[in-house]
Amino acid sequence: MRIVEGFCLRDILGEKIAVPTGAVAAKLSGIAAMNETGVFIFNLLKTEQTEDTLLAALLDEYDVPEEVARTDLAELLAVFRHYGLLIEE
Repeated sequence: MRIVEGFCLRDILGEKIAVPTGAVAAKLSGIAAMNETGVFIFNLLKTEQTEDTLLAALLDEYDVPEEVARTDLAELLAVFRHYGLLIEE
């Protein structure tokens, strides 16, 4: 999976926001605000990733139990899917 081309991160009043641009903006309405972890995962998803590689990266970056990281990752990916941010092949 990876982020759909046409989304970029913007800092708006201190919040990181995924904003659709170009042709993607014409198809989608809305933006997605993210915390630090969301931005970390968004940036990883600029290249092809699996849930396992994302989980491993989270565990390397943050001091968090694996089950917490797994649950949080699943929730974040569900949000990304809701906003149409992911290509899953």
